[in-house]
Amino acid sequence: TLFSWKTPASPHLVSRWENAPVSDEEVVSKLSAVLRDIDNTKNNDAENNLETASITTIIESAGGVLSPSSSSPFNKTTTADHWGWSTQADLYAPLRIPVVFVGDGKLGGISVTLSSLEALWTRGYRIDAVVFIEGESDADNNEYDSIQFGKGNAEALREYMSMRHQIDPSKEVYDELLRDDNAIVCLPPLPPMPIPLDEWYRSNEGSFLRLHQLLDKKWIENWRLKKSTRNE
Repeated sequence: TLFSWKTPASPHLVSRWENAPVSDEEVVSKLSAVLRDIDNTKNNDAENNLETASITTIIESAGGVLSPSSSSPFNKTTTADHWGWSTQADLYAPLRIPVVFVGDGKLGGISVTLSSLEALWTRGYRIDAVVFIEGESDADNNEYDSIQFGKGNAEALREYMSMRHQIDPSKEVYDELLRDDNAIVCLPPLPPMPIPLDEWYRSNEGSFLRLHQLLDKKWIENWRLKKSTRNE
């Protein structure tokens, strides 16, 4: 956690309430410094070692794709009425980092998932994988217990991208996730609280392993491309 506040509320509000602004530039600058430190550590451990280069660093955003970041009078969107803020997608766009998106595995989640992905694509993000988790069934409505909405939402995503790619083949973003079956994953529901997640992780180890191998392959290819570009 790079920045935090005492009040459990949206960053754009709590930063105002507690008079503790954090600008977009501060967030990007601090995160970039952390990532550089990680890169330097890896390079010092083993120069040009692929095993070291493939160590995964995960950045978790503060909420969804269009959730607000913290407010600050130094943000470009500041007005006379309020401190400005950016969405998570706009905040991290300058870093050009690949995305593993967690889709909505519940009823009604297709629109939420597609809208979020389109928001990322229009901002130039590369989506390497989409992971759904089956939504918990409604204990008061056993009629729909057998319906797997997460699995259905994952299939709807595949169909949507296939249709969009047919309409506009020049947009490779719609085809990239279809090239590997492991790029779209649907996991079973999480156990109810307060049951630990240990057994859930163990029972889905195969899915996590295949996803990790896919991401590892993509990120190593990207690392090699960047390395060759620097050497030219």
